[in-house]
Amino acid sequence: MTDAGTPDAGTSAAVEYIELGAPADDFDEPALSLIARYVATANKVTQEFWGDDSHDTTVDEIVASMRHQEDEIVRRFLVVEDGRDVGRAVAALNTEEGSSVAYVSAWVVPEARGRGLGRAIAEHIERVAIELGATTLQAWADHHAPVEGDAGIAPASGHGAVAADAAARLAVAAGYTLEQVDRISELDVVAARTTLEQHRADALRHAGDAYEVRSWSGRTPPELRDGMAALHARMATDVPSAGLDIDDERWDAARLERVERELEAAGHDILQAVAVHRESGEVVAFTVLLVPDQGRPAIQEDTLVHAEHRGHRLGMLVKAENLLQLGRLHPDRSRVVTWNAEENRPMLAVNEALGFRPVGAEGGWQKRVSGRAEGTASADSMGA
Repeated sequence: MTDAGTPDAGTSAAVEYIELGAPADDFDEPALSLIARYVATANKVTQEFWGDDSHDTTVDEIVASMRHQEDEIVRRFLVVEDGRDVGRAVAALNTEEGSSVAYVSAWVVPEARGRGLGRAIAEHIERVAIELGATTLQAWADHHAPVEGDAGIAPASGHGAVAADAAARLAVAAGYTLEQVDRISELDVVAARTTLEQHRADALRHAGDAYEVRSWSGRTPPELRDGMAALHARMATDVPSAGLDIDDERWDAARLERVERELEAAGHDILQAVAVHRESGEVVAFTVLLVPDQGRPAIQEDTLVHAEHRGHRLGMLVKAENLLQLGRLHPDRSRVVTWNAEENRPMLAVNEALGFRPVGAEGGWQKRVSGRAEGTASADSMGA
């Protein structure tokens, strides 16, 4: 819920929801033009919040996602009012049997806010999610951190807080509960380079001879795919999730390859680093950096250390190794952005030591709907 308007204001009757087409091998020009309009609309929202284009989406990213929906059903809509592109909405649900948790998002461009349009979009996308089979709705929204003297809104877990802005107040009024807060952090890569070698050396010394560190650019080598898939599966169960409902995810080498193909098609260079337990040959820690095109910041994606191998500084080891690889292969990238649950102190401590600094917060809002389109949202921008 990046911004909110007047919840009881009337909206124009001429609101149209244009769904982006089904995946295809080739998109014709009308389809690509629609995707471009969808992307431009989304980017107006992120640019207004962040003040720059660092969180922009590209046409290539959307096309790649639409062509790879084996593991997730995603429905996207461009919202048009009186001939103007005013918003976009998304509903997504895992394809795993029994999945019931849907991600929902409804955004309104800044110039169209304040007339209740977001309420209508949110209600529409909630109905879509419920039609997909969702009984739990989750929306992730960008917020600023509370200002000094303002406690903001804290999740039930008590870890972190978001500013008590209009979006947060409307989320609560719409029946959503703030379950988790992710800290959004940014790393000045140039400043960090002076200490990365030392961080890597210290972590390697602490890990000892029991572990080997490896890194590469691109898809996972064949001999590591099964181990990497197993660690990705643990991301759904091992990372802190506070009070959020979580669907199980099944991963194997084939799914890992699908995900990596999609990332490459989206224009991302994939940088990966792992720690391998020498005695067993198992991959026991991994981290992934995505490097988009167009000079945008690198994105620190998943990092995980297997529970049985924690306490050996493997998180620091793989992160420092991968950041060194980023410097070698992409010396033009001066920033890395990442998200971490506020209760995940071990990983936050690693990031803080590397030089990451907080720049915002992301709220994980949740509502259980029991499969009925009731209590729908009333915010002008829901999700992130």
